[in-house]
Amino acid sequence: MLNQERICEMTRLAIFDKEDGEECKPMIQYFRSDYIAKELLKSLITGTIAFFVIVGIAVLYRAEELMDQLNSMDIRKTLAQGVLCYAVCMAVYLLITYAVYYIRYTRGRQKVKKYYKHLKKVNKIYREEEQM
Repeated sequence: MLNQERICEMTRLAIFDKEDGEECKPMIQYFRSDYIAKELLKSLITGTIAFFVIVGIAVLYRAEELMDQLNSMDIRKTLAQGVLCYAVCMAVYLLITYAVYYIRYTRGRQKVKKYYKHLKKVNKIYREEEQM
């Protein structure tokens, strides 16, 4: 005989697996700090690459002006400004990354808790059916 409650719970579990399963998988595999650290490291690498690509494009765009000013330019001051700009850009980018992935982890963890709640309910229904 079919148990309607068990079917509803199993349907909820299947819907979660299909819609949110892959998205919430890291919330099961990692602690919050490890998950956020992994994402911050990825963001640091991609942010650094993006920064240098943008700087490279800007240098190529203004190459003629830079060549004209090369002898009169204070290289140390320019490098210090570049390092400061990089530090500020990366700090902002990493702060945004931290906030985004902290929220994603928290929401995903809540979804996983609901999933486990439904899973326990299905197990309870199975045990009750076995006893009958």
